[in-house]
Amino acid sequence: MCRLSRLVAYLLFSCALFAQAPKISKVDPPNWWANYPHSPMLLLTGENLANAKVSANYPHLKITKSESSADGRYVFVYLDEQKDLKPGTAHFSVQTAGGNTALDFVFDKRPSLEGRAQGLNASDTIYLIMPDRFADGDPSNNDPQNAKGHYDRAKQMAYHGGDLKGVTDHLDYLHDLGVSTVWLTPWWKNDGNSADYHGYHVTDFYGIEDHFGNMKDLQQMVSAAHGKGMKVLMDYVVNHTGPFHPWAEHPPTPTWLHGTPAKHPQPKYNFWPLVDPHGTQADRTPVLEGWFVDRLPDLNVDDPKLTEYLIDNGLWWMETASLDGYRLDTFPYSSREFWSKWHKALFEVYPRTFTIGEVSDGDPAVVSFFQGGRKEYDGIDSGVTTVFDFPTMYAIRDVLIRQQPASKLQEVLEHDALYPNPAVLVPFIGNHDKPRFMGEKGATVPELNAAASLLLTLRGIPQLYAGDEIAMPGGEDPDNRRDFPGGFAGDPQNAFTASGRTPEQQEAFAHLQKLLQLRKQHKALQSGEQTDLFSSEKGFAYYRVSGDDRVLIVLNSGSDAQTIAIPKVQTPLANATSFTALDSAATAQTSGDSVTANVPGMTVAIFQVK
Repeated sequence: MCRLSRLVAYLLFSCALFAQAPKISKVDPPNWWANYPHSPMLLLTGENLANAKVSANYPHLKITKSESSADGRYVFVYLDEQKDLKPGTAHFSVQTAGGNTALDFVFDKRPSLEGRAQGLNASDTIYLIMPDRFADGDPSNNDPQNAKGHYDRAKQMAYHGGDLKGVTDHLDYLHDLGVSTVWLTPWWKNDGNSADYHGYHVTDFYGIEDHFGNMKDLQQMVSAAHGKGMKVLMDYVVNHTGPFHPWAEHPPTPTWLHGTPAKHPQPKYNFWPLVDPHGTQADRTPVLEGWFVDRLPDLNVDDPKLTEYLIDNGLWWMETASLDGYRLDTFPYSSREFWSKWHKALFEVYPRTFTIGEVSDGDPAVVSFFQGGRKEYDGIDSGVTTVFDFPTMYAIRDVLIRQQPASKLQEVLEHDALYPNPAVLVPFIGNHDKPRFMGEKGATVPELNAAASLLLTLRGIPQLYAGDEIAMPGGEDPDNRRDFPGGFAGDPQNAFTASGRTPEQQEAFAHLQKLLQLRKQHKALQSGEQTDLFSSEKGFAYYRVSGDDRVLIVLNSGSDAQTIAIPKVQTPLANATSFTALDSAATAQTSGDSVTANVPGMTVAIFQVK
């Protein structure tokens, strides 16, 4: 028995002797805040962390549990931050059979919420920027040390040098144009490959892409925007990571991803299986679990640890960057149950913030299913504030460019009854995933101006895409992501200035700028109730009212001037006596039981109603 005891002791001593000491290379999140309403789960990444025991000696901080991954690469540490916890540095100890390592973790003082996490409202207009293609404010990060060889403005699928400082440098331009909110495509650290300039191939959910700058650049940009009364939205991606994220080969849990790089579900780009209450799980699974383009690791957001990781991440970015809201990429491809939990945590801390889900589909029956505000057949309210209005975007292009009947606009708007809250939908005429409006075959500046007039007078919170204001052309991705002229050294033209624009560009810019001013001046065009009055092959009329502010909008989608008779009886125009054109040479007057509007070809006329 004595001999056996000595053998066991020898074996234990040998294991301890040859076990390697724990190493920690990364902590997510990298910091937190004292007296924050939500306690985080830390994800420690490193080596030799199997069976790690984590402890901390810091007043009013408890570690409720810690769990190591089987491969010893990760430790999950669950914190319980009590209300009297003070700002400072907590000292953690990570103990394994191979030894001990120390970890310092900072709890910062939380600043006031005043002027941040503001959310959006009906008075806002969103301006979409892809940082790499907007403006180069800091040439020193064009070819960063950690990702060399991927900068080449001559190649569409490469970094062009745009960055966060470039956005900061042109906030005055945006403010003068009249937009109130900037939405930037992801600034997260990406794979570093040339094709990742867009930001959607994340490799570090807490890092900033070296080509775009650093955290100080981001915070300065947001602060400068807030100083001008503007808001900032972050583009948030949880459906997938980049193909070279460390998780692709070494996921923190067995269920962190849907499959592996070698074996995973094929993608299905069809939302109907999710919308259909009679559908099968077999049809839904490829939508929720398939790997985009058969190579982007699909995150299983319903893994409990990953759910908590992403909740903490969303909260961390809101607090660290003083954001006002999120644009949620590929929204339907992640489970509604996850989004419900994520939003619940977000709104508990930031009740005024705002989220917009991307549901890329032209059918209102599909898009409306995903807007938050009510439980659907699955008993879940996703919590998302609103969604982008893809159906109206397609209808505007069909009517103005393809000369389909103007009545199609009214047909799409009739489906507003399907949405929990159509007043906060986000209509647009183009984005970074679709061919530009002016990239459509046969598109003209008058058609673009008419599209802008519809966009800024219809219900909802409008969204513009950088370059819409100068009639920028562009076909399918990546041609729809051209550099903004004047944002880069050596550009032969500077479209950020009136003198640098072509006559065509200036026409589009002046039209849009005037529309944005009109929208600011008229509550009816921001939050007014909308009534559709008339539609025909080449005409569409609608009315918006907020208190005493009454506005009539009339579209002539034909090439020639036309007189459009709009019924008055049993409509909001019944007591109207005068109409003053606000933006065109159009005229309107009462004529018996009708309002007769004389509208030039391819024009949206806007009238003040008395």
